[in-house]
Amino acid sequence: MEIDDIVVAISRKLQEAFGSNYRKYIDEVPQGFVTPAFFIQFLNFEHIMQIGNRWKVTPLFNVQYFPSNGASESANMCLKVQQALKDVTLLNGAVMLARGKNSEVVDGIGHNFIRFDFFLQEVEMKVLMGSLEQFTNGERVVSVGEND
Repeated sequence: MEIDDIVVAISRKLQEAFGSNYRKYIDEVPQGFVTPAFFIQFLNFEHIMQIGNRWKVTPLFNVQYFPSNGASESANMCLKVQQALKDVTLLNGAVMLARGKNSEVVDGIGHNFIRFDFFLQEVEMKVLMGSLEQFTNGERVVSVGEND
């Protein structure tokens, strides 16, 4: 799992909810961009150790809405974006539920802050037994291992 997987899922969900009338930008908004538009921005994440070599990862995203008709359009769209992004589906079919959603309109731009939790499991490399020999009455019966 990577942060980009969640960004793609957010983008796909916005497409499903609002259609193709809205441009979507990721990573940066180019000069001369066309409104109305969404800008999906990864802000930061918490990385908290859990029991059993697991890590709880909570990335925070800001899905910005750039309106065509001012701040009231942004305010109305913030509510719709929050509803649309209550969950997202990754390309592998896993569904992630949104948590800690809030919105604000600053300088006419709608900012939708959304968190998604997931867990990572540390996998330790295990050294397998190199070889095994079985002896019966002093004679080698079975030899299993690296040299076979």
